[in-house]
Amino acid sequence: MKSKEAMMTGRSLTTKLRGSFLACIILLSLTGLLAVAVPQDDDTSRRFWPPNFRPAPARTAATPKPVRYRRTTPALPKDAIPTETAREAVIGITVWRLRPAKESDDTRILVTKGGKKTNWTPERVEAGMAFPAGQMLRLSIEVPRTGWLYVIDREEYADGTLSDPYLIFPLNPASDANKVTAGRVIELPNQSDDQAFFEVNSLRGAGQPVQVSERLTVLVTPEPLKELPKPTVNAQGEPQPLRLPASKVDEWEKKWGAQTEQLEMENGAGTAWTRAEQAAGASAERQLTSDDPLPQTIIRIAARPGSPLLVRLPLRIAKP
Repeated sequence: MKSKEAMMTGRSLTTKLRGSFLACIILLSLTGLLAVAVPQDDDTSRRFWPPNFRPAPARTAATPKPVRYRRTTPALPKDAIPTETAREAVIGITVWRLRPAKESDDTRILVTKGGKKTNWTPERVEAGMAFPAGQMLRLSIEVPRTGWLYVIDREEYADGTLSDPYLIFPLNPASDANKVTAGRVIELPNQSDDQAFFEVNSLRGAGQPVQVSERLTVLVTPEPLKELPKPTVNAQGEPQPLRLPASKVDEWEKKWGAQTEQLEMENGAGTAWTRAEQAAGASAERQLTSDDPLPQTIIRIAARPGSPLLVRLPLRIAKP
């Protein structure tokens, strides 16, 4: 597009030059004003996952690609997280969707359904996506602090009601399976389980309100929770989720709930499970390094010093 000066006639060269110079001054001034008026949010390029949280790799073959996160919820108010808790007041969660394995996949998981065993590959998905009924899912959780991890599941229905809450991890609260330390990855379910996946299916039958989400509550406490139900097993001797009193879960959420903000890794969805992630999930002795993929979903929590971390993560169910 031609400039106005180039299209005008009857002006002297001096007038044109003055006009061009004035236009440049105005443009530069406007640019400066915009830079001041619209502060740049560098949060999306910061490493929200605590720096130096994971150990350095034994050998670095190449510089890892920079990781960027974008917010999917409103940002926390400035200074909402106390400085002394900022490094630990975060939970990393990756939701894995199982898809049929491909020949090119490095990692697979054996799934037994209807007496038939087939190979499937976990791939990352954003926590905000909607899952169809029957979808098989897995979870991995990382916490940069020492404590005890609990995961509670409730179904949420279209009429606003909730199912009874069930403790889906740990299935045996008396064990140390849920003790977390900085750098340890917890996978749900365990890779060695016969049914190493969760399947999206409603507890309610036909004619009942439609399920709209699986509402997960992830809780990390400094000390083990007391007065939890004793473990139960089915006819095959397999441990089962433990039903919890709804009033007790409501009490925990009211007491320990805090403001949060949620972020998703850019370009992470669709990435397949890596061998390093598989190994770290299978053994408490194996840690991911700073070169390995970071959690897909990060939740920052405005938690008070010494307080448990509690976050709610609804997994949406697609309309039938």
